[in-house]
This record gives sequence, C-alpha cells and structure tokens, in this order.
Amino acid sequence: MMMLMTNTQLKTLLAVADTGSVVGASRRLFVSSAAVSSTLAALSREVGTELTVRVGRGLALTPAGTVLAGYASTLLGAMEEALVRSREASQPDAPTLRIGAVATVGEELLPRWLQGYLELVPHATINLEVANKTTLFELLGDHRVDLVISGRPTQSEFVRVIATRGHELALIANERRATEWFDGSLSPTSQQIGEHTWLVREPGSGTRASAEELLGELAISPPTLSVGSNLAMKRLVELGLGVAIISTESVAKELADGELVSLTVEPLPQRRSWCLVVRTGEVLAEGIKHFVNYLGSMGEVEFTPEPHVLGEKVEGPRRLG
Repeated sequence: MMMLMTNTQLKTLLAVADTGSVVGASRRLFVSSAAVSSTLAALSREVGTELTVRVGRGLALTPAGTVLAGYASTLLGAMEEALVRSREASQPDAPTLRIGAVATVGEELLPRWLQGYLELVPHATINLEVANKTTLFELLGDHRVDLVISGRPTQSEFVRVIATRGHELALIANERRATEWFDGSLSPTSQQIGEHTWLVREPGSGTRASAEELLGELAISPPTLSVGSNLAMKRLVELGLGVAIISTESVAKELADGELVSLTVEPLPQRRSWCLVVRTGEVLAEGIKHFVNYLGSMGEVEFTPEPHVLGEKVEGPRRLG
C-alpha cells in the first residue's frame, strides 16, 4: 500500500524533533498546537505506528519516528532542490544559489563575493546558511544546500572539494592586554597563555577543533568560554576578555590598526584552506558552477585538482542567459 505523506507532515515531524514539544513546533511553523497534534496523528496513522512519545512535558521521537525523521530531512531537501532546479532550467539568467558557509566565511568573505556576483547576475537568488562545519555537511548530505564553504572535510564518500582558498589561523589577543599579560612579548610561553581565558567556538566548529588540538599539543587546560558566533568571539577578544584562535582574514583591519596582535605560539600561525565542497557523483547545478567559476576568474579561489572539474574553462566573468 502506497503511503501519501505530505510536506507539511514531514516538516511537522522535524519541527517536533528539533524543539522537543508541540508548542515549540507550533511556534516554529506558525500554526496552532492543535494543528501540530492533528498532523502528527495523521502521519502516525499513515505510517501505521506511533512516531512520538511523551517525555515529561515534551515529546521525543520513537525509534520509528527517528528513522522517518532521517528520511524526511533528505526528502524535503531533494524536493526543494528539484523545484529550484526546474525553475532554474526555465530561467537560466536567474539561478538560485543554495550555499552553506562557516561563520568566518559567511560573515567576512561571502558578502564581498556575493556583492560582485550579483552585479554580474542581478536576478540571482541567494539562499545562505551560516552554521558550524558539522551542521553544514548534514545540510549538504540532505540536499538542503548545494555548496559548502568550510574547513577541509574529513574523508567522506559523498563529498568532493572543487576549489580552495588559503588563509591563516593565528592566536589573537587585544594589544593592550597582551602587553600586560605577557610582559610585552608576542611569543608567550605555554604556561603564560594557559593562565588566561581562551574563547572557543561551539562544539562542531572546525575552529574549535583547531583550538582543542593546540591545547592538547601545549598540554595546558586554561579556562574557556564557548561562543556561538565568530563576530561575537572577535568582539570579546577586542574587549580584552581572552585570547582566541581566529582566521587572520577576519581580523585583518584590526591587526593592521594595531588593536589586535597575533601571538607566536608554535605551531601557530598556521596556513589552512577554506574548501568549496559539493556532493560527489552529481552534475553541478549551473548556478553553482557559474558562481565558483566567477570566484576562480577573480582570483578568489584556486581549483583542485584542475578547472575542468567544473565542466568549463575559467576565462573570466560572464553573464548568464
């Protein structure tokens, strides 16, 4: 017997899974609590088993609900992708770019990149998700975004790196505080930096992983403060509330002005790469191909292993349509 699950039912299940309650789901979906409960009941009848169970004052997914939620995210992403690509085929001069980026790229690089691209393709639609690396690859796997820009991915069969942009990670501090804390030296000892607060990103962030890796190498356990935004972390460093591993690209002006300083603590500063990542085994959407080739033609990224992975020679900016 064929099941007839609707988009609304699947979105409702995911909202309950994310918020843990009918009330939370209703607020996210802008519908009444009664509508959420009714939709869940209808979906459970369609599947033939209970999908949620009450836990205290909230709801949790049953094993069956957990399985269905995993499929739901992928199904909704694939349907959204199909709709976007169909429209794109009929309007080649108005592509939709579904891009996911880590905070540093989303807050510092992409605004400039997109400004230039939209001058070339003014009718393009940009759907941008800014999140940590772990979340972004989940979105890519679920077909919710078509391009992720992040730190280098762990080995995976479903993604491939098509281009990179080099940048530098450094341990950054407020200039005045650094002078006080480290007696004027920009090459403090591990003991010295271990006495001060480290500002780190949330779990799942590539920058946090780099910070934890360095702390392990230095064998120190300083007090830490978890920060959920790259801009917030930069601001806290500017206020002298701690040190942080940050891409120098995001603090270039502050370093040049002398407000912030880069501390020399081996192995930092360290060269890293932002990676432009897509799903493997798929033909790139024309809009994404055009955008990445635009970045290459402007010297913003380098292709890997070579430009032909994008199916065309990179000659310079061109208009779509």
